[in-house]
Amino acid sequence: MSQVSKIFRRFIPQLLHMIVLSVFFFAFMLIYRPANCVEFMGGEWFGVHLTICSCIVFLAAVIMRLTYYYLPMKINYSLYIFWCVAEIIFTAFFVALYIWLVRHKPMPYFEAFTMSFKYLFLTLLIPYVILALSLRLYEYHTRAEDQSSQAMNRMRFYDDRHNLKIVLTPGDVLYITAEENYVNIFYTENGKLRTYVLRSSMKALEELCQDNGLVRCHRSFYVNPAHVKVLRKDKEGIVYAELDDKDAMHIPVTKRYYDNLAEML
Repeated sequence: MSQVSKIFRRFIPQLLHMIVLSVFFFAFMLIYRPANCVEFMGGEWFGVHLTICSCIVFLAAVIMRLTYYYLPMKINYSLYIFWCVAEIIFTAFFVALYIWLVRHKPMPYFEAFTMSFKYLFLTLLIPYVILALSLRLYEYHTRAEDQSSQAMNRMRFYDDRHNLKIVLTPGDVLYITAEENYVNIFYTENGKLRTYVLRSSMKALEELCQDNGLVRCHRSFYVNPAHVKVLRKDKEGIVYAELDDKDAMHIPVTKRYYDNLAEML
């Protein structure tokens, strides 16, 4: 299954989750008051307890979303759904604990937890779906704009005699390697990985690469950060960049260039 889009890992979407989940929970419960929720949350003190529970939802979302934001690993959509359910369970634990402590009529904690989870799941399912669809829609429009912009930009590669040899869209270039008096340009065409051998040097391509978003990760490699899935260290301590094309090689990343590349992912 495909990896969750990078936009889901940015800080602003996490902040939106923190705010939207708690506000939606408060508004939905206050307006619609699902069956038995008023009695469950203290009867005449319903408004007070609902406000406190909404604050708990917010704090739980802060903890879980910041944890997700700083996760060192990338996850697929199945794991993301599992994470969202785990957020609801985590929130229900503390909401149930609060209700269990303040209720005038005693209630077993497990029953309080079950009811808290039911109300939270049925209520928060709506904003989770809306936020996910909104982020995907935003990503779609952003990607379409980027592709339109890239279509207007071209990387023009000249050999050492200043003869134009190949013209590529920056987004299609995965990486460039140096080999003696030649450079190998790896790019995608119709979904397939292609290679073009150009008589030139990394130094001659430095400005062209920098102007089009490629970064140096090794003395013999330039890589396009947009195609890097993950930076991984092997048993010998050597860091490699894994690309989103299964046919592409793993690109070595030296300590000198690691921080610069990592900041762009």
